[in-house]
Amino acid sequence: MNTDYRYQLETPKVTGRRQQKFQCPSCGRQKCFVRYVDTHNDGCYVADNVGKCDHQHSCGYHYKPSEYFRDNQWATEAVTTLSQHCQPKPLPPFQPMPSDYVLRCHSTQSTLWQWLANDAAPRLGIKPENLERVFHDYMLGATRSHDVIFWQIDQQGLVHGGHIMQYAADGHRHGYQGWVHTRLIRQQLLPPDWQLYQCHFGQHLLCSRPHDHVCIVESEKTALLMAALKPQYVWLATAGCSGLTAERTACLKGRRVTLFPDSGCLDKWSRVMNATQGIRYNVYNGLEQYPPNTDLCDLLFTDEFAAV
Repeated sequence: MNTDYRYQLETPKVTGRRQQKFQCPSCGRQKCFVRYVDTHNDGCYVADNVGKCDHQHSCGYHYKPSEYFRDNQWATEAVTTLSQHCQPKPLPPFQPMPSDYVLRCHSTQSTLWQWLANDAAPRLGIKPENLERVFHDYMLGATRSHDVIFWQIDQQGLVHGGHIMQYAADGHRHGYQGWVHTRLIRQQLLPPDWQLYQCHFGQHLLCSRPHDHVCIVESEKTALLMAALKPQYVWLATAGCSGLTAERTACLKGRRVTLFPDSGCLDKWSRVMNATQGIRYNVYNGLEQYPPNTDLCDLLFTDEFAAV
């Protein structure tokens, strides 16, 4: 067994056995998800949701062991108990990204925003002033190739990262997705060991709206549309089914929260919230009747949204 790195994606070369592919926990497709194995523990899987989806462009799910152990302190303690001499390499401390990148990239020129302003908003009856407020509140950005940048900023105004996503003219995801920091590292504008520590998209709004009800969805696009349609709530996005973790819910202590998990993600989000304290929450389960990965945005343009 190849043990140059303790945690590796399962391959015959690494484990000496046939590679198995599972259902992706994010996109729900079968036999496209490769799990990470622990090469110091007979090739056992780290966890069911720790791995990488083959569909890098249309899904892009990649939950690394380092992120799993960071999000689940009990798992790190278990590894310590089993094997004191095989600790994962410590992660570098959180280092915020310079905020001037956010201001520099703040733009309406992304394909997604053009769809929101010129197509979605008129069809949904969104007031122009509500849409303009959402644009500025969420500090939406754009790349030179017109991909949207969803900035993740915490309550202290610290920039955790920028999620880049490519959308087609019809508002559907198309092709590339990635992160601002990978480009900055490549350009030597960030140190090579810079580590992404995600927070919720829209989290910075919690500080300025301390008494408002909080609603959480998975997709950033859905959060934007819902913030324009239902401005009385603070809308956050997890940027993926695995983006809701015990660590990231700490910012919600003392708040009233409603969660809208995509279909197929209800059980996972319910388990996370059951382990929290100090949060008054409820979980909407109405999306479970639809095909996997259906979210509120998929219902917005149908008569079924009225029942939500």
